[in-house]
Amino acid sequence: MLLRRWTPPSQVPTTSLDHNGIPQRQRIIIRWFKLIISALIALTFLGFCIFYSLQKERFFNDGYRYKQQDQYEREQQLLFNTYIQDISDILLKITDKNNIDENILLHIRTKTLIIFKNLDTKYKKDIILFLYERHLMQNNQLNLRGINLNDVELICPYDFSRLYLPEVIWSNAIFINCRLTFAILDRAHLINAKFINSTIQYASLTDANLDNSYFIKTIIMNTNFNGASLIQADFLQADIVQGNNFTNTDLYQAKFTNNQWEGKYINIIKHDFSNARLPNGTFQLINSEKNLIRNGNAEMECFANNQTIWATIHDNMTLSTNITNNDTYWGDCSFVISTPTRVYQNINLNSNKHLIDTNNSILSFLGYASCNQSYFELHIFRDDNILHALKIYPKPMNGTESYRNKSMYLYGEYEYSLPIRTRNITIYFGVEIFTIDHQCYFDNITLRINQSKIN
Repeated sequence: MLLRRWTPPSQVPTTSLDHNGIPQRQRIIIRWFKLIISALIALTFLGFCIFYSLQKERFFNDGYRYKQQDQYEREQQLLFNTYIQDISDILLKITDKNNIDENILLHIRTKTLIIFKNLDTKYKKDIILFLYERHLMQNNQLNLRGINLNDVELICPYDFSRLYLPEVIWSNAIFINCRLTFAILDRAHLINAKFINSTIQYASLTDANLDNSYFIKTIIMNTNFNGASLIQADFLQADIVQGNNFTNTDLYQAKFTNNQWEGKYINIIKHDFSNARLPNGTFQLINSEKNLIRNGNAEMECFANNQTIWATIHDNMTLSTNITNNDTYWGDCSFVISTPTRVYQNINLNSNKHLIDTNNSILSFLGYASCNQSYFELHIFRDDNILHALKIYPKPMNGTESYRNKSMYLYGEYEYSLPIRTRNITIYFGVEIFTIDHQCYFDNITLRINQSKIN
């Protein structure tokens, strides 16, 4: 029997499968899947690299900052230790601690001011305690005016009396357990200060800035706040508030209990609120009849050849007193000028500064003179001694005639609004030129400050 080998036909029928039997659509999907996987792997790797770099940089920065902070702390400690050692060495050479040479005190002041520019508050606190314990900050010894104590928290030893720190800059100060009897903090900048469980007694804080300060479980007695600013100060939690001098103090929106305001505790010791701005914005009754000029009527040095209260600008000028035409209205004496003369007197208005700075002050200036060549002047100065207003009265007031048998004429004005920041006025009067040979008389020169309006 003959057998034949079978061979497939040359033409194979085509189907939907080709290229190893994978459909075209599935092949495209597989390609996209591989591409996505590759991209995810690349992104994961890239993310890991970025994360690793960031972590490495953060670790490096943390280490660097720690190193820098550690170095800073060591430098601070070194500065502090060096200062303490230097001052201690100086003090060891002094035998009389109550009578230290001024040059030594100046040297200590200079070192202290310099080092305080570079020290943290915790070291500043320790230096203050160190200087106090070495008896350098009591009784006017060491002058640290202008030193920066901002944010320093002072926890006092058993006693901290007679502390002497006038004119320091000490915002956000905190005093804890401080017995500040007879302390002097005049003109200190103590905004936002807190006095906690402390005593302020027989102390002086004249012209200090204590705005927004708090007094918590604290005794405030017989303390001089004359001219201080206590805007929005809070006394409500203070233990005792009695017998304090609030003359010319700004107490706008300050908080007191009724008993504190009246000086009541077990007994009553009243406060002095003269010329003060009260919490409701009004001013304590001001004596509008008070003449701020000394010897404006010539009676204090009557018949004296030389006047000591009024001064002449040149030695060859003279001011004397004499009776005016036997007119008893002018008192025993009037000022008399017989040659060209210029006379002056300085008036300090610090006792009215809050009234002035709230634009509530009215000035009244009047003076009498007998001859047409007479004049009066007011030179008005700011708190920095800069002249910022000038009033000249070369002629009698309009519509006025000679007064009292035509012996004198009235000069000046009844109402003038003082500029804000006014602190001093220099009053001048005199005669520049004599057209006829006779004497000029002056009398009843007055300067008064009144309140312009009621808030």
